[in-house]
Amino acid sequence: MNGFAPYDPDSTRRAAASAISVRPAVAADLAVCAELIVSRTGGPVEKRRLMLLDDLEREDRYVAVACAGSEVVAYGGVFHHNLTPEHPAAPTGYYLVGLIVAPAWRRYGIGELLTLDRMRWTAGRAREIYYFANIGNGATLDLHERLGFVEVTRDFTFPKAPMAPGAGVLLKASLSR
Repeated sequence: MNGFAPYDPDSTRRAAASAISVRPAVAADLAVCAELIVSRTGGPVEKRRLMLLDDLEREDRYVAVACAGSEVVAYGGVFHHNLTPEHPAAPTGYYLVGLIVAPAWRRYGIGELLTLDRMRWTAGRAREIYYFANIGNGATLDLHERLGFVEVTRDFTFPKAPMAPGAGVLLKASLSR
């Protein structure tokens, strides 16, 4: 068991595009976002909510949500990282982080909608965007490959990332400005 949702790349389950909206998160969304994060990583929900609240207040970060009607069903973020000597494989730039879709809403294309939204936000700030993932997460790797991401390295670690050395892969995509 790798901790990821079962992945069936041949699945055709999709929601109607009009049924899902993607927008910037607001403070009222953050409790649900924090619960989604904690469902994967563990830890206290309130601590995560406060971290997300800080993200909303920073110009170099973006938090997006996907909604089915008024219900938040997914979350994803972007933040700017500066190169550190401890993690030389993680270059300075914007990184997609935290794409989590509620279990009942997976395989409907919501991850793609959130990723495209976060890429659009970043395109106004940078010419490229990074993403890192566990090499065992086939669903997210396939999604990002379809959206133009290419592998940079598998010799990758990132500050505070919950991946063991050798388990992560860094990808990069060019953005139109």
